[in-house]
Parts: sequence; structure tokens; C-alpha cells
Amino acid sequence: MSVNKGVKPIGFLMRNPNFGTLLVVNLVSSLVGSGVGIALSVHLYQLTHSPIWTAVLAAVPTVAGVAFGHLAGTVTDRWSAPLRIIRIALFLRVLVLVALFTLADSPLGLVCAVFAQAVLQQLYTPAEQVLIADYVTVEDLAEANGLNSFASNATRLIGPALGGFIMGWAGFRWTAIGVTTLMLLSALLSLLLRGSGRKTPTAGGTAEEGEEGGGDGYLAMLRRSRRVRGLVLLQLLDAVKEGPLSSLFPVLMLGVIGATSGQMGLVNSAFAVSAVIAGPMIGTVVRRLGYRLPVLLGAAISNCAIVVLAIWPSLPLALIAFIVSGLPFTISWVGGQTWLLLSTPRSLRGRIVGTTGAIYAGVSLVAMLASGVLAEWFGPRWVIGLGSFIAVAGLIAVTALLNERQQPTSTGQTAQTAPAK
Repeated sequence: MSVNKGVKPIGFLMRNPNFGTLLVVNLVSSLVGSGVGIALSVHLYQLTHSPIWTAVLAAVPTVAGVAFGHLAGTVTDRWSAPLRIIRIALFLRVLVLVALFTLADSPLGLVCAVFAQAVLQQLYTPAEQVLIADYVTVEDLAEANGLNSFASNATRLIGPALGGFIMGWAGFRWTAIGVTTLMLLSALLSLLLRGSGRKTPTAGGTAEEGEEGGGDGYLAMLRRSRRVRGLVLLQLLDAVKEGPLSSLFPVLMLGVIGATSGQMGLVNSAFAVSAVIAGPMIGTVVRRLGYRLPVLLGAAISNCAIVVLAIWPSLPLALIAFIVSGLPFTISWVGGQTWLLLSTPRSLRGRIVGTTGAIYAGVSLVAMLASGVLAEWFGPRWVIGLGSFIAVAGLIAVTALLNERQQPTSTGQTAQTAPAK
């Protein structure tokens, strides 16, 4: 693989104006999602004073992912109009946010609205990934996904604080009005997007183009390509780690380490700080090193950081672990997702993203539930450590599956065979 100079974000966006517009659409909608999430959790707890309702609220997006991930990916592939799907999803999300205003005093109504929002997000995600791959070339896809990751992590830094501030200052209904206005802006911006042009071809030799149907297409893709199996396994190993970590993180920080809620928030934000830095770096890293090394090494570093934290839990080490893991994890995740898209025929890209997302959500949900039970017996730190250790050990199998010699390297034509780095 040739070593190219890094791409400057401004020049990249000028060269890919449709992607630039889509990036702004994603930035605004992600800001809405992160802002309304914290406002909803605070409002629902104030309304019910019940941890059960807040737990249900947290579980709803995962349930939606399990139930509708594959269907959403299939719709994207069969309809073959990702831009239209994105526009429909955005305008429907505006209506759901209006429903939050009208259902503000109904816990069940709020949960149902959040479920609807999560279903629409399932529809949006595979269409977004397919559209990004259509808007840019092979060489630019990692850069595009990196900038998209940067936007997402930037809103993770800003959105919760903004949502919490508006919630405390103006109340939930005014917060709902604010996020509805932002989402409407995002939906209107999507009208500026134009047809894709399909710049990113399928990676050669990985799978044959064709209109395979439903779940058989997804399973056939897994059977034919060791690389796809390895990349899917990598995501599922992350779900094994993420389930215990997300469900037991407050217990680890508040109960084991003895941190305050403010310190817990600081540690959580530390991950996003280094993840934001990773976004613009991903394109350059992939061009210089290929996909395999950054994907595997990034996953190993981020998972090992959590294992170390579980063994020696403390506030300073928690800050270090989350700062250290944010950058390599983001490079690994975005690089792996990009490689997966390039290794898949366009007729299956929506299903690969949607179905893998559904399986990820299912594994994560099972891991969350199991970790709650196991933590009662063994303690939260050891359950978190076990999940991360499994994710590290599983990289041995992932490495074997990714040991293929095909690497997407060309633009405007099917990728040629080259050593995978």
C-alpha cells in the first residue's frame, strides 16, 4: 500500500460537498440525541422517583436494536434509496420529539416515544453508512468515517452538558421544544443532499455482487468471507465487554472506587476527549498501516486498559484508562466498520450493518443482564474485568480470520489484491 499524505478536513469536505452536508446533518441530529437522552433520564426520575423506570428507559434502545436492526438493513438494501430513508427517518424523529412535549407527564408515554425514536435510529444507521460509502471513494471512506466519528464524539462532549443545563434552567418541555427545533433543522438540511453517484465499489474477491435475499444473504456473506466473519466477531466481542461496563460503570465508580457523581462524569467524558482526537487521524492511519494492524491493535489496547482498571480500581487509573482507550478504540471501531463495508457487495451493505447491529444489541443486552447477576456474587470489578478479558482473548480468533491478503486500494474500480498489513 502506498503512503499518501494526510488529507486536510477542509479540503476533503470541499472535494466531497454531499458528504460535508451529510456530516452537518449527522452532527445536529447526534447533538439532539445526546442532549435529549440526559434530559429524559433526569425528567423521568423526577417524575417517578423509580430506578425501575430509568432502567427501562436505558434498555429500550437495545431492545429496538435487537428487534429492528436486521429489518432496517434489509429495507435499505431492498429499497436501494438510502437518502430517501434518511430523510423519512429525520422527519419522523421530529414528530417523535413533538410527542415528548405532549407526553411529558406520562412515564409510559415517554418510554414509548423513546422506543419509537430508537426504531427510527435503527432505520437511519444502515442508510447513513451506505450513503457515506456512496458519496466518497475507496481511499476517502476511512477519512469520511473518521470525520463522522469526530462529529459523533464531539456531540458526546457537548450534548449531555447542554441538555442537562437547559433541563435545569427551563424544564423538560422547553428542552423538548429546543431539540425538536434542532431536529427540524437537521431534516431540512437533508433536503440539500443529492444523488449518491456510488463512488465506493465493492472490494474484489470478497463476495460476488448479487441480490441475495433477506437473512440468507447475510449468512452467505459470513460463510464466504473469513474477513467478514472476523470483523463481525470483533464487534460481538466488544458487546461482551461493553455490556458489563455500561451496566456496572456507576457501581464501579461510586461503590468500589468511591468517586462522586461529578468525578464519574469526568471519567466518562475522558473517553470522548481522546475519541474526538482519533476521528481526523483515522484516514491517515489506515493509508499508512492498512486496516488489519490498527483494527486489532486498537481493540487490544482499549480492552486491556479496562482489564487493568478492574484489577487496580482507583480514580486516577480510571481517568487514565478511559483517556488511553478512547483513541485506539475509535480507530479500531471506525476502521473495522469501514473495512466491513469495503468487503461487502453494495447489495448487502445495509444488511451487514443492520443485522450485525441487531446481533450486537442482543449480545450486549444478555451481557448486561448476566453482569447484574454475576456482580452480586463476584463483585462488579471482576465482572467488568472478565468481560474485557474475553474481548482480549477473542482477538486471537479475530486475528486468524483477518489474516487474508486482499486489501482495498484502488478508486473507481474493484479493489486489487494486496498484502493486508
